[in-house]
Amino acid sequence: MPIDRVPFTILTGWLGAGKTTALNRMLAAQHGKKIAVLINELGRISIDTQLIIGRGGDVLELAGGCVCCKVDIKNDLWDGIGDIIARSAPDHVVLETTGIAEPAAILEGLVRVPEKVRDRVMPAGVVCVVDAEAGGAALTTREEAREQVMSADRVLLAKLDVASIDAVRATHALLDQLAPHAERASFPTDDAGARAMTSWIVEPRKLRAWSQPSRHAEHDHAHAPHAHANQIVAVTFTDDAPLLGDRVLAALDALGDRLLRAKGFLNVAGDDRRGFVERAGIRTELRYLEPWGEGPRKTELVLIGDGLDEAAIHRALWACRSGLFG
Repeated sequence: MPIDRVPFTILTGWLGAGKTTALNRMLAAQHGKKIAVLINELGRISIDTQLIIGRGGDVLELAGGCVCCKVDIKNDLWDGIGDIIARSAPDHVVLETTGIAEPAAILEGLVRVPEKVRDRVMPAGVVCVVDAEAGGAALTTREEAREQVMSADRVLLAKLDVASIDAVRATHALLDQLAPHAERASFPTDDAGARAMTSWIVEPRKLRAWSQPSRHAEHDHAHAPHAHANQIVAVTFTDDAPLLGDRVLAALDALGDRLLRAKGFLNVAGDDRRGFVERAGIRTELRYLEPWGEGPRKTELVLIGDGLDEAAIHRALWACRSGLFG
């Protein structure tokens, strides 16, 4: 008796485009589907996993590092998909990639996995999230961002509510050149919009990534911190001491255009609420979440950028300490 193959969709997009936001909306929507989610993150701290825990579905975090690296080296991705299918019998599997992943390289890895896994998985498309406010700059300057949209069969436009008219027009013009084949969509922020978005994301589509050339074989990797040939690196920072929130933002701003993405939880001096720091696109912000509660208060940040100096970043953030600490 043949085994039903589970559809598998890649959710990709440049750093800070809005992938986790889209994923959270999908998991929270009342759509009646059992969706399994795999998350891949740069760095040793699982920020995205913490952000979606409790949202529903079955979440399995992959090992740190790029999916495109792990496909060739350890097949963690395909082993993870096989495991999550066996444990959860989902209707659909969605992979949220790192912001610098190459979808074509991920799908190329499918031909090298064991048949028992390959026969259970049906590649169902690549959805690329594009930041309408800052995506134009990424598509102009970053080859990875261009490859993501060229591999996609669908483009989900994010941040239309904050983007200027000129920025939206520029983003559309670049997509006209790079991905004229891809359907573009955006969805209202209400429950009906979330359900419509989910149906659209998990709908099986014809893959383009199979035909796209991959630069994966040319990657040069160093893993302390994780680096790509173009020197995009991920720096992690953890600290039990309380930090001054405004000084942390100033330290991030001082990195300028080299800082492409920042995300993490902040133990803010003098405040009982859990802080959340994020640099996405052109915006850097600190917002406050629920109180910390009885557990330990700990700052956990991941910074991704061009040629970041891990030691210098740690020094600058340690200088933000304030209050009583050991």
